[in-house]
Amino acid sequence: MKNLTLLVLSMLALTTYAAKPKNDTPHHPVSRPGIYSGYTAPDYDGFKYSTYYVYMRDSTPLATDVYLPKHLEEGKKIPAIVYLTRYVRAIHAKWPLSMLRDPVFGMIPESEVKFFTSYGYAVVVVDVRGTGASPGERKMEFSPEEIADGRQVVDWIISQPWCDGKVGTTGISYLGTTAEMLLANQHPAVKACVPRSAIFDLYKNIIFPGGVCQGPFVDIWGYTTRSLDNNNFSPFSPHANLITGIHAVKAENGKEILDKAIAQHKTNFDITVGLQQVKFRNDKAGTAGLCADDCSVHQRLDQIAHSGTAIYRIGGWYDGGLARGSLDASLNTDNTKKVLIGPWDHGPHDDVSPYATSSEVKFDVKLEILRFFDHYLKGIDNGIDREPRYSYYTVGEETWQSSDVWPPRAAATTRVFLSGDKRLSTGTAPMTSGEVRYKVDYTATSDSTSRWNSVTDLYRHGDTHYPDRRAEDQKLFCYTGEPLQETVVISGHPVVGLNFAADADDATVFCYLEDVAPDGSVTYVTEGMIRPVDREIKEGPYKTAYPDHTYRKEDALPYHAGEVVRLTFDMLPISYQFKRGHSIRMSVAGADTGHFNLPSPQPSEFRISSSMADPSYVDLPVMR
Repeated sequence: MKNLTLLVLSMLALTTYAAKPKNDTPHHPVSRPGIYSGYTAPDYDGFKYSTYYVYMRDSTPLATDVYLPKHLEEGKKIPAIVYLTRYVRAIHAKWPLSMLRDPVFGMIPESEVKFFTSYGYAVVVVDVRGTGASPGERKMEFSPEEIADGRQVVDWIISQPWCDGKVGTTGISYLGTTAEMLLANQHPAVKACVPRSAIFDLYKNIIFPGGVCQGPFVDIWGYTTRSLDNNNFSPFSPHANLITGIHAVKAENGKEILDKAIAQHKTNFDITVGLQQVKFRNDKAGTAGLCADDCSVHQRLDQIAHSGTAIYRIGGWYDGGLARGSLDASLNTDNTKKVLIGPWDHGPHDDVSPYATSSEVKFDVKLEILRFFDHYLKGIDNGIDREPRYSYYTVGEETWQSSDVWPPRAAATTRVFLSGDKRLSTGTAPMTSGEVRYKVDYTATSDSTSRWNSVTDLYRHGDTHYPDRRAEDQKLFCYTGEPLQETVVISGHPVVGLNFAADADDATVFCYLEDVAPDGSVTYVTEGMIRPVDREIKEGPYKTAYPDHTYRKEDALPYHAGEVVRLTFDMLPISYQFKRGHSIRMSVAGADTGHFNLPSPQPSEFRISSSMADPSYVDLPVMR
């Protein structure tokens, strides 16, 4: 029996194909402004499981698992938390392992299901249309049909005898995005939503950050979804031979529908192929003829805002390009009640702060979600509605901060100049006019454990972290400031302004904000990127706290070799403390190999010019 138990535990490795939080110890949150730790022991211990097919308007059945608190009192009605997953709701083990664990959990960790059911919630997990054990045609990710299904799922949930008519929704990554997409249906029963590591803007936040194609991620994510859709779990674990695959619904025709679903999945939209059709935000891909905006949360802002559903957005500073999306979303939805940004990557999976004592996420995210659901689904007055809207972590200072607005009111723009002698010049050090030349090194990279690797598990190479960048900076062009005379904290969106030229008709510019210690070691802070064709500053589809670009085909400006143009673009948001005696550095690169595709032709040289009349610069959001 001991050996069988070990085999079952090894099977749980099959569920690591999507980012999962490490913070599985409940009730012990790290202290921060507004945290409430007054929860007593859970009301229930364990859960009972049942599975169903819920039929949509076109008769498509969606595979649905329901977890109720074990020993729930007869006749008692409770709120439900729904997860709409694209990553297989449950896995079936081969006999005799199935006697020990049936089902094996898919995307949603068992610890999370157990946590919420123990506090008196039903948990409902649904394979969205065309995935897992659910049949259906899948023409695009986050398709209008998939979003519309959410209304009928909620109708079914509130019709169940155990439901009190109130529904919350949450999830990580794709599931965080489907959670918010559910609000577009404006179902009155959906009272609370907690999107975690969600995708607000499919184009700008994940596929083309800064208009630059994140091709390697798309390839790996496409491989992940194709494997799951084809019921092939071998890429995710050496123990795949211990399972039969996707868990069938326990209904009379459940196995028959599962077989039909897997056969239909073979024709699902392939994002790797679709990416070949996309360069700009409004380029259409796939047989559905949809563009990235058609499948983005921001395209449904009015419906989401008018839903009245309370939203709590949770993300991390090192979570790919998604922290920017969380903050942009909060600026465009009045029903966003809370935003939490930690020193985390995707999930969160790791604490990425270079000053952390370990990569373990010590903040209890589940407890924070419970507080939110308890208030908006159960009416418990736990004070969460009276806390500041934004809670964010300042890396380096290693403290939590709070603010009612974003960026914080105390953040004031301080402009530092890119001097012609390779200095980052502040107001106390005069700038030298001139032009600098950089021979582009196409081996430059942000390494294989960067923020970009954290967004899907097959792309990961260990814990997310940034090693000392002093060797990597030898490949870049660096502007370094004088040692700071006092500690400086920035909180917000740094903005770069470059007078730029390249010796080809296209280019990709990467800029890194870095912290240089007195011993010469270099710490990554944040980054931004742009292509000259996207240089026009113009309001995009939603309001932002930084100069924006539309990334639409009709707004593209041709670039010609040798032409000097102004590139103004934001870096990913961050809150970071530069210590006294350290220096601020901005480094320029023409590649981030392993993470981003580059256009052709590729320049061999960049030129950056600066003068007193027309400087190149970085605007830093310095806290007063």
